Amino acid sequence: MKLLKRLLKYAKPYTLLFVLAILVVISLTFVTLLPPQIVRNTVNNYITNDSLPLNERFSGIFKMSLYFLLTTSMIFVFEYISIYITTYLGGKIVYDIRKELFDHVLKLPMSFFDKHPSGQITTRIANDTQNIMEFFTSVITSIFNDVFLLTGVIIMMLRVSPRLFANISFVFPVLIVSMILFRYFDLKAYRAVRTNISKVNAYLAEHIAGMPVVKLFNAEDFERKNFDKVNKELYKSRIQQMYVFAIFRPTVSTLYRLAIAAIIWMGAKYIVSKTLNFGDLYAFVAYLELFMRPLEDLSEKYDIIQNTVASAEKIFTLMDETEEHFGDENGKVEIEKGVVEFKNVWFRYNEDRWILKNINLRFEPGQLIAVVGETGAGKTSLMNLVNGMYRIEKGKILIDGTELEKYNIHELRKQISTVPQDVVLFSGTLLDNVRLFHEEISEEQVIDALKKVYVWDLIERLPNGLYTEVIERGKGISAGERQLIALARSVLFDAKIFILDEATSNIDVQTEERIQKAVRKLSEDKTVIMIAHRLATVVNADKIYVVHKGEVVEEGSHKELLSKKGIYYKLYEVQFSK
Repeated sequence: MKLLKRLLKYAKPYTLLFVLAILVVISLTFVTLLPPQIVRNTVNNYITNDSLPLNERFSGIFKMSLYFLLTTSMIFVFEYISIYITTYLGGKIVYDIRKELFDHVLKLPMSFFDKHPSGQITTRIANDTQNIMEFFTSVITSIFNDVFLLTGVIIMMLRVSPRLFANISFVFPVLIVSMILFRYFDLKAYRAVRTNISKVNAYLAEHIAGMPVVKLFNAEDFERKNFDKVNKELYKSRIQQMYVFAIFRPTVSTLYRLAIAAIIWMGAKYIVSKTLNFGDLYAFVAYLELFMRPLEDLSEKYDIIQNTVASAEKIFTLMDETEEHFGDENGKVEIEKGVVEFKNVWFRYNEDRWILKNINLRFEPGQLIAVVGETGAGKTSLMNLVNGMYRIEKGKILIDGTELEKYNIHELRKQISTVPQDVVLFSGTLLDNVRLFHEEISEEQVIDALKKVYVWDLIERLPNGLYTEVIERGKGISAGERQLIALARSVLFDAKIFILDEATSNIDVQTEERIQKAVRKLSEDKTVIMIAHRLATVVNADKIYVVHKGEVVEEGSHKELLSKKGIYYKLYEVQFSK
């Protein structure tokens, strides 16, 4: 109930429409109760009434037929209006939830994305919100309709024949017990279904993205078996849910047939004893059918409610994830020089081990500074701390002498640019990817930025130039070209601090030369930090920091570090001894 109450808060802006929908439902309920009464009056007052002249009987039957036709038309109109309003409401509410959920995901820290696969997040935003739409379009007004209809039907049955109603009262306690049991098992089954859908989506997202590895290592059979496992779990949970549904629906149908049998038996006796008219018996049977219709429908509504509850649990769990802390939102927003200092910094991703221990570093404009070390030494972690993606445990990080936490980190990131080893490009044109869909930035500004990183001549050679379409993640564009485009993007947005994270590790010599040339030019008035595993890319750096097992163990120029014959010398010897 807490989940549903929280969900209903999203309907508040549309209260007037909900009120209108409920009024339509009440009107629909009222006209739905009329047809059995019209038929009852027709049978009792005209068809079986031998005391009236024949012409009056036919006239009465014709009049009642018109009433019946009018009532049927009104039912059609009210149903149409009800469906139209609820569908509109459901679409608007789910649009709001989906928008809020995606906005919230954008504000989550990187540590969240490290622990949650992208397929799982996609399921929450796309699939689970769609299930909630069903709740608002098919359930809420239907519940009002069902309650009003059941109440109205009971009143009408009591008016038609209190004795017949008492004869079928055995049905009601059995129905109540059945619905309680159905609710318990259905919720349990639907939770399993939603969990397994999430696992399938997460598996697909991860392994389709990794398809090149699957193909290269002939791992198709392994993938087939693994997917079959997660797919089978989803199949089993679906079957389990169907079992629950398959038991409840026939139970309602059986109770209906038992009630009909009781009505026929007792009703026939009452007709013979002339304490009940045939029209009354027909009306009672028709109202019983109307009574059972919302109960049978309720099984489907319970399915939707349980599906909604299971989806809402997962959506609100995601919404309740703690948002990223952006430092002081009223703090400093401008980087003036770009001097970055680490003072006695300690950092870890979890409680198991320290990634960085007592780090002291200084980066400043006018110098090309590199950070080197073996894989896993903590180089990339250092850079993730500069832009506030992760927060330190101890020590201080200063930019222009001001602690990182005293900046508005959201604004700070606009002035710190990272070029990763694997650059992600978005679907759209190259122009869109350089200016990141900021249409106020002119094409001339983009071209100027591309020229500054020595990539414009490569773009010009493409058939559509800047308007070349980029497919998923930049497939079809070389790694080096993607890195140059990312570098141009940083230049375009006038970043004060540039971080190149293994940006030249997997590219050809010509592209590496372009990047090196651009980086050297940028370092004249910007703070440029190169993270590298390959020492050949940093031999010309003004200063090199050597990170080993989470600590800065050496610093100096290439020549100075070689002369020390320490960790750097050993790394150099391993890489260049071949």
